Amino acid sequence: MGGTTETGARVVVARQPMFDLEHHVFAYELLCREPDGSARPVDDGVRATARVLSAALGDIGLQAIVGDKRAFVNVDREFLLAREALPFSPDQVGLELLEDQEIDDALLERLTELVREDGFILALDDYVFDDAHAPLLELTSIVKVDVLALGVDGAIAQLERLRPHGVTVLAEKLENEHEFHLCRDAGFELFQGYFFCRPELVERRQIPAGGAAALTAASILARSDVTFEEIERVVSNDPGLSLRLLRLLNSAAMTRGTPISTVHQALMMLGARRVREWATITALAGLPQPWDELLPTALTRAQALRLLAEGRGDDGDAAFAIGLLSVADAMLGVSLTTALADLPLAESTRAALLEGFGPDGVALGAIRRHEMLGPASPGLQPELLARVYLDALVWSQEMSRSLPVS
Repeated sequence: MGGTTETGARVVVARQPMFDLEHHVFAYELLCREPDGSARPVDDGVRATARVLSAALGDIGLQAIVGDKRAFVNVDREFLLAREALPFSPDQVGLELLEDQEIDDALLERLTELVREDGFILALDDYVFDDAHAPLLELTSIVKVDVLALGVDGAIAQLERLRPHGVTVLAEKLENEHEFHLCRDAGFELFQGYFFCRPELVERRQIPAGGAAALTAASILARSDVTFEEIERVVSNDPGLSLRLLRLLNSAAMTRGTPISTVHQALMMLGARRVREWATITALAGLPQPWDELLPTALTRAQALRLLAEGRGDDGDAAFAIGLLSVADAMLGVSLTTALADLPLAESTRAALLEGFGPDGVALGAIRRHEMLGPASPGLQPELLARVYLDALVWSQEMSRSLPVS
């Protein structure tokens, strides 16, 4: 995502979801990166993130980035003490105080004002309990404990020390499903980390029958050469998919008040390409996804890949399908190889997804690194990727709000 700071330098903002016990997105942490994807120095990155929120993202709207969820922005002592009024609303933005800040009367007084008078939610980042930080806990709603740095046992020990203070404790930097289950069972209430965007791959788990059918339908519909008759057959043969699609098409602002009662009617009114796209997404929306961030992620990747492909003069539909299918492993709880094994995919699509081959495969790898805040990819301009990803993210938020998922 691109924006302009007060000095005119380009910055990139990325978001990382925080999940609750029900695997729903609780909020997003917004992070600031250089246009090439590298991390900004902490002393500048904190202020740059706040400037992006108040300036550049104001042109787009915070809702376009995080939907109806709260955004948490990193702040430090200097930023908080330098401003009488913060440039964002406590209803939309929470404050995440970085570790290693000097805790004195001036900072405590400022935080008391922000929390108790202005209504901001305060979170503490990378927290390790000690006496110097104890006064902060009276003002804090969320404490983030670094599982990667402390280990699971060390993180649980921190949780036990925090229990008497009545705060919500978040386990951050979770790397795998085993760590997640241990932290959940110990009493952590919120969770964050690469595990949620890069779930553990289980090679031998069997794909549920309903999931396999939905994924097969999505893969057929995603082909750019699928015919009018194939679309009608695939959707009509799945009563659940047909019902969800018709419900969606009748609620969307695309039919101009004309009710649609059959797939054939939808195809005649809206055209094969439009119905195919909506049907593909609707099929994926019906999968037994474990995290409600997965479908928006699939939509964002698909649209970003399509925009990049069309910019190169390539097949945008094929690229779109690759983005949608890139989360099939996470949605089904199996490896991507297993998820795609029996699907009727073009070899170029399979190679892009599994091996990163071809322009779409390279672009998908770049998008994944962008999501993980990793380094930029050679051959793909970072600012182009940031701009395209932001456009795709805004589009996916609009699409996600329209989709029936049950």
